[in-house]
Amino acid sequence: MINKEDALVTPALLFDDATLLVRSRALRRIADTVGSKFLFALKSLAFAPVLETIKPSLDGFACSSLFEAKLARDLSDGSHTVHLTTPGLRSDEIGELAEICDYISFNSLTQWRRFRKVATPSVSCGLRINPQLSFVDDQRYDPCRQYSKLGSPMDQVVAALADHPDWFTGLRGIHLHNNCDSDDFAPLLETVRAVESRLSPLLERLEWVNLGGGYLFEGDQDVAPLREAVELLRSKYHVTVFIEPGSAVVREAGRLVSSVVDLFTNDGRTVAVLDTTVNHMPELFEYQCPPTVAGAREGGRYAYTLVGSTCLAGDLFGEFTFDEPLEVGSRVEFADAGAYTWVKAHMFNGINLPTIYSIRPSGNLVKQQQSTYEDFVRRNGAEAHALV
Repeated sequence: MINKEDALVTPALLFDDATLLVRSRALRRIADTVGSKFLFALKSLAFAPVLETIKPSLDGFACSSLFEAKLARDLSDGSHTVHLTTPGLRSDEIGELAEICDYISFNSLTQWRRFRKVATPSVSCGLRINPQLSFVDDQRYDPCRQYSKLGSPMDQVVAALADHPDWFTGLRGIHLHNNCDSDDFAPLLETVRAVESRLSPLLERLEWVNLGGGYLFEGDQDVAPLREAVELLRSKYHVTVFIEPGSAVVREAGRLVSSVVDLFTNDGRTVAVLDTTVNHMPELFEYQCPPTVAGAREGGRYAYTLVGSTCLAGDLFGEFTFDEPLEVGSRVEFADAGAYTWVKAHMFNGINLPTIYSIRPSGNLVKQQQSTYEDFVRRNGAEAHALV
């Protein structure tokens, strides 16, 4: 917990620059060691000050929409490339995307055939492949789930190569992504071997392969399978290989800090109401998994149900015990809040978004952004001055 006298405006989302630098540089070294290019996936976090901090370690940005691509281009310099893949490619956006992006991986053969004439003159075009190998237990996060929307099934690609080879004219790469938060690179090697065994004729014609993300790149994670997968592709097919981690770079660098605004007893348990909400960390609600709370430990003397401040009954963080009692005004801090928080956070019930701070390597705290009532009413179709 952070001392209640601390001057933070809560709820607050803190990004530690030192951790961002450590993580981004570590992934830079891994990418160099295995022989791949390092892209950052903006879907995990698109906050510009953080992107500026990690940018020196990156080869480029992986995007999933026009807005992400425009942000990436604005942040890029001559050494950063912009890559995009999305199932929702729109005909009224493809022209602008072709001007912004260096690489586009089309999500399906039909998408590729419909838009390739617009994209191919200026963009290195690829096809997202669904390798039809599942490694994720929760279907909500399994790119290869039954009836998946993500990528052309490998069976269809194999058949199309045999029956319609002309469909692949102009294609220069493929994109693979079939895991989520994995601490083991063995599934990636298995995937590359499966794709190579069935799509070798296509690989022989390509210039690059994007292996996607979905891996944690933890400090003790064995990178040998990743190295072997990259080496197989580079040595046999002479392609450039991309990896695109997201949460692996930023998750540990973020902390959500809240204040206790009320304490009361219900059914024999003390409820601590916080000025934040699970809507600031939506994956807690999606996964139904308890967060990591600073200062909480099993067997602590003081027990609390930590809840958010909206009227949603399920807006709760879980049961936690502490060695010291909480009071109104006490600070409660959630760790590992750097990924999939800010990009998904919203103002349900009119609860304000967290104020965002950067913690400089010197320890200095810098306020980066604070949302206001004007932001809330603008989103809801009104003008603030008209309601005052």
